Amino acid sequence: MNGLPIWQLISNASSPTSRVKLIAYATMFTAIYFVLAYVVSATIGPLLRGSGAHFFRAFCMVLIASQLRTPNGPLVFSIISGFLLLMVPAPASYLYLPGSVGAGLVYEFWLRRGDYAKNAVSNNMIIVGSILSGATESAIVTAGLFAIGFSFSELLVLTASTGLPNIGIAGIWIFSLSKNILLSAIGAFVAIGFIKSKLTQLR
Repeated sequence: MNGLPIWQLISNASSPTSRVKLIAYATMFTAIYFVLAYVVSATIGPLLRGSGAHFFRAFCMVLIASQLRTPNGPLVFSIISGFLLLMVPAPASYLYLPGSVGAGLVYEFWLRRGDYAKNAVSNNMIIVGSILSGATESAIVTAGLFAIGFSFSELLVLTASTGLPNIGIAGIWIFSLSKNILLSAIGAFVAIGFIKSKLTQLR
């Protein structure tokens, strides 16, 4: 990556055709991501609100990388979805943009460790990359929420209602990171299974 700005990374695609394909894939999967994440968020309780987004973000990033097998697909997906997340009616939704972009950058850095095309379809690289990107997104958003003095009252009330003691700052960090890491890993596993099932059908 060598310190290149994000816009220059995107412009370094090999040809205009590949750039068009990259943007088309990223936009398509962003639409899928938003529809599925919204449906899940609308049907589960507030304690797990946003969990669908973590799962489907990892799922879509894996599919984009495996289909393109060239750099920047997951990064463009993260940038587009990050801007769209600004419109989500949620507290401090502006934190979703740096969180989403950070997740995409980390995923790209990880897949660029060696042969990108091989890494994009390597189960181990996919799973670890998804976990790292999920942890990055969670860390950025959670740190931002603490920085602006967010109360986390909904989470604290819900955990207290289950009989758990006050989880405190450490508990909030553990819950936020572990939830995002777990769901990112599950999203990657499901994407791998989906890819394998499609390949089996083609044989």
